[in-house]
Amino acid sequence: MAAMSDRRAPSTLRRSRHPAVGALDRGGALLQARLRDVLVGSAIILVPAIALNLWMTVVAFDRFDSDDALLPSFAGGTTGSGVEDVSAWMAIWFVSFVTTLVGAFAAQILLGQRFGTVVTMRRAMTQTLKRFPAVAWLWLLTHWWVPVFTLVIVSSQDADVGGLIFMYAVFALFASTFTLLAVPAMVGERIGAFAAAKRAFRLARLRFGACMMFVVLATLLASAFLVGLATLAPLLEVSGFVRFGGLTWLVQGVLVQIGVLAVVPLVALATAQMYVEVRLDAEGLDLVIEADAAFGAVR
Repeated sequence: MAAMSDRRAPSTLRRSRHPAVGALDRGGALLQARLRDVLVGSAIILVPAIALNLWMTVVAFDRFDSDDALLPSFAGGTTGSGVEDVSAWMAIWFVSFVTTLVGAFAAQILLGQRFGTVVTMRRAMTQTLKRFPAVAWLWLLTHWWVPVFTLVIVSSQDADVGGLIFMYAVFALFASTFTLLAVPAMVGERIGAFAAAKRAFRLARLRFGACMMFVVLATLLASAFLVGLATLAPLLEVSGFVRFGGLTWLVQGVLVQIGVLAVVPLVALATAQMYVEVRLDAEGLDLVIEADAAFGAVR
């Protein structure tokens, strides 16, 4: 029963010379230390998104071959018009929203650990569910561009796709940088969606370079891991180690979703750690806590 309630633990606040790298490193360390709680809790939240992704994988490989265009036109002649096209668009932004929920769950665990309270999986899940409306509003405020841009891209002509994806990537880099710390700020400071968005913007301005570097590193790490898993099945077939027959695409889809179960919690923990790193570096959070402990908090 003791595992079901929070317990005190030593505070683990310390500064890092390289906040972006330090956030990924310490986020990964906490993932190892709390592997069961983080993975099980994240998996529960991610199940709907993973199921939708697997379904879209089946639809995509069932209806298209390797000679088709890079991206089908939305409700166009290549794809036809139907529920599959709408679902493909919904899957992209739904995954983005569910990832934000995982971020709130992971922030509960990491921030509790850093500030001296071991938050159990049950409590973190309960707090995340209580904050579901606020997280939803925060996602709308900070990620409105995800459904808009994806709709524009899948509705465009094939010749325009490359340029639109480049514009999307540039916009996403800056938007993600300025909204990176919104979820940890909401959880750590117990503020609303609009206040969290403003707080994230202010913190990102204080350490813009470090926040952008974190976004780039996290994207590269996640992409490399998922691409590596996606190419594992074809490599096994080429080497003759195992044969999947006509189900190679399905094995690829399953492997990628397994990778999502590992990558999303890792990046979520690292993002919460990045919030701590920025506050330590830019606001002297450790000094504030020590002063409050010595002289009492100023109200």
